[in-house]
Amino acid sequence: MNVRLLIIKPIDRWLSEEKAEEGYWGFVRCREDYEKEKTNIHRQIEDLIANLRGEGIEVDLLPTIEIENVDDLLERTEDLRKADVNLVLTLFPAGWISAGDLSYGIVATSNYVVFYDQFRPNIYAGTLFNPPMYKRLEEHKLSDKIFLVEGDPEKLKAILRAVYALRRISSAKLVCVGPMNLAFGGWLSFKKGSEIFGYKTRFYTYSKFVEDFNEFLKDKYRRVEAERVIGEFTSGAVEVVEPTAEKLLRAGIYYMVLKKYVEENEADWITVNCLSELVERTKATPCFAFSKLNDDGIVATCEADPTAMILHYLMRHISGKPAFFNDPTVNEKDGTLILAHCTSPTKLLGFNESALPYQVRTHHESNYGATPKVFFREGEVTIAGLSFDMDEMLIVKGRIVGSPNLRICRSQVEVKVANPSGILREWRGFHWVLVYGDYVEELQAICKVKGIKAIIYE
Repeated sequence: MNVRLLIIKPIDRWLSEEKAEEGYWGFVRCREDYEKEKTNIHRQIEDLIANLRGEGIEVDLLPTIEIENVDDLLERTEDLRKADVNLVLTLFPAGWISAGDLSYGIVATSNYVVFYDQFRPNIYAGTLFNPPMYKRLEEHKLSDKIFLVEGDPEKLKAILRAVYALRRISSAKLVCVGPMNLAFGGWLSFKKGSEIFGYKTRFYTYSKFVEDFNEFLKDKYRRVEAERVIGEFTSGAVEVVEPTAEKLLRAGIYYMVLKKYVEENEADWITVNCLSELVERTKATPCFAFSKLNDDGIVATCEADPTAMILHYLMRHISGKPAFFNDPTVNEKDGTLILAHCTSPTKLLGFNESALPYQVRTHHESNYGATPKVFFREGEVTIAGLSFDMDEMLIVKGRIVGSPNLRICRSQVEVKVANPSGILREWRGFHWVLVYGDYVEELQAICKVKGIKAIIYE
């Protein structure tokens, strides 16, 4: 993602060597003010971009552009379009009383725009003039990719994370084994989701997968590699509970076939309609494969759920961490959610962090395969569910308080929330997605861009 700092330069009156004394109201007063402000904001944006890179966000800062008038804008429109996001620093009231209407011109020639202001004792222009400009854009239904940030660099980072995730998914390739799951919106949800978010999909039939699985299983070299991979998984566990050597081998083979599909399609996203004939035809499940793929940065989503898989992809990329796809339940009495599934990433705290402790178990319903039962660490989390029609998103902030051991899917987490009854009433979708950290602002930004109603419980 490319980001550019775009400065609306004051007219000459405010760029003299001496400070202007008449007519001054919230603008820079002289060239020294202007140069200091440019230096300060550029340093701040450089630091902010460096922080995002540290989170795994692939972002570059393009050279700063200064625009004073309409001619400057016309000469630089191609440069503006090269940026995914133009960060506009308003040191002059260009969008409200300027004859040039520079702010509207910037909006018209940009992909995404953030009008960014800081609060300083004598720098005040944007915070007065940008909101009326934004309201006019809103009235013309042109504000979906426009954001106002008044003195809050953390909000700016959240918006950039959201745009990054949207840019990633718009060029993503999903690999899907089997059809879209009819229980979770099926082909209609898939059609709408792919049109809204722009990703492409390569499908494989069950027969093709079984053919490849059996071929790999018979190949002694691939069996050795499967045993090596699954051996790394079991050696890192607290203990191995149910899986036999044969079940572990088949889990490793399943992973290798999925990895082949990802690589031959140059994809970073895969799903399998897995609770299907594949279970008996392979005597295996993708639970281990999905855990490892997610830990390696490939989004691997269970059950070919066409709604939750979109959230799974977006939440992995807004957070820079693997996300936990799950079956949610609400415990009103104790004020918690119980979220569970038969696979989970182990590096939920971050790709460069240590794996959370886990047991090696089988898939709960079939007793095939291998999967981690992860012991979640206490901490703040964000949970989201998307409606089957993609029109509404439930967004919940909570705190992990434990990892139960109930007779349900293997990886289980209990999350304390503020309003469980409200969450129960506002249920959206079927599967939800959890990620460590507070990413409510990022999900709100995604909803704004895509015209999705955000239903928030914090």
